[in-house]
Amino acid sequence: MSAMLARNPFDCKENQLFFLEPAKTAFSLDIKPISYPDKCELKQLNLLTRHGSRWPDPTSITSFDELEKVFSNVSVAKEWYKNPFPMRKNFQLIKRGEIEPYFDGLQCRKRYKKFWDGVKYDPEVIKFQSTQTSRTGASIMSFSEGLFNGYGPLDTCKSQPIFYWNVPTDQDAELSPYSSCRRWNETVGSNNTLHDEQVYEYGNKTLVPIAKRLSEDYHISPPLDARLVPHIFNNCQFWLTVYNRTDAWCSLLSPKELLLSRYYWELDFYYRFSYGNPLNLRMGCRYVTRLVEGVEGYLYGNSTVIADLKNTHGLTMTMVLTTIGVFKNDFPLTGDLTFEQIQKVVYSEWQLIHWSSTLYFEIYKCSGDHVYIRILLDFKPFYIPDCGEYCEWNKFKKILGDKIGCDYEKMCAYP
Repeated sequence: MSAMLARNPFDCKENQLFFLEPAKTAFSLDIKPISYPDKCELKQLNLLTRHGSRWPDPTSITSFDELEKVFSNVSVAKEWYKNPFPMRKNFQLIKRGEIEPYFDGLQCRKRYKKFWDGVKYDPEVIKFQSTQTSRTGASIMSFSEGLFNGYGPLDTCKSQPIFYWNVPTDQDAELSPYSSCRRWNETVGSNNTLHDEQVYEYGNKTLVPIAKRLSEDYHISPPLDARLVPHIFNNCQFWLTVYNRTDAWCSLLSPKELLLSRYYWELDFYYRFSYGNPLNLRMGCRYVTRLVEGVEGYLYGNSTVIADLKNTHGLTMTMVLTTIGVFKNDFPLTGDLTFEQIQKVVYSEWQLIHWSSTLYFEIYKCSGDHVYIRILLDFKPFYIPDCGEYCEWNKFKKILGDKIGCDYEKMCAYP
């Protein structure tokens, strides 16, 4: 391929290759109210949701600076090689990211119409919580605006002021467990030998040839460092997210190379946040403990909270799903998978949890005082292992076992 011509842009906009949710679902109000199971009533709603679309993180921005230098003399990149993402905006919501949670709130009101009918905001009845970051705090406020749109006392729009709370990040075992667990930070987030071995193997097997191809095609000297290939993919994602463009960094990689580059991140996340490390099977234990306490507190008359709505991060949602034991691939993710095997990877944060994803826990009380839980990711219910879609409450607790009431401080103590 001539260095003067970029590859044809891959049509990423409707492809689930990135964290960006397609607009047709993110901003849809064509939402039908749910129907309850026979002789059942939805008694409580718990939500764990990811913040909206954001600017890149500091590590990505630094890598984009490196890519700017590498591609500064590549003619095909002359109009877009400069890094447009300033460090001062790292992790902040973009405009779309401020709107996405608002529509999540509108969709919640429509989907659970019967549940919300007649409910007025009361901080002792409806709880809002976020992590201690600007992107989750702004997202939970945006969500509340959508949920109570037209039902509050303020101005002509009838906005509803709400109270939301958070705790310091390094103490937030519920919504930011990877930041508050020293054992995880010292043995999984870093100093993770298995992670490093798999990523190193994959880099040599797959990323080095892609870097070589790019260096040859675009006459890059010295040759492109293979560790920057996944950041070309990331640059592609943020140019799509912020500027709605796939004709810049996305154009450097073929569709196959885009998927191979994403798999680097899937491999990284698998060993640091999901089933690739046994500690991750328990890292969501504080959240599920609080969930169980909140449900039973309400059912037994010790609490008035009917909705507990929390805004967090994709990594936390991944850990909670891993703790529950769902969305596990049929084979472990390793650095030696073939392209055909990589195509069969269906469960990863990149494929499951887009920006502003919602994870709902519906609590039903049915005739005979039977209680059931149903869990939905982006309004799609999934089966709880060995229990089904509507899972009997006591069986759900039995499945979780000693993850409920876990001694988080002991688990995370290090050394």
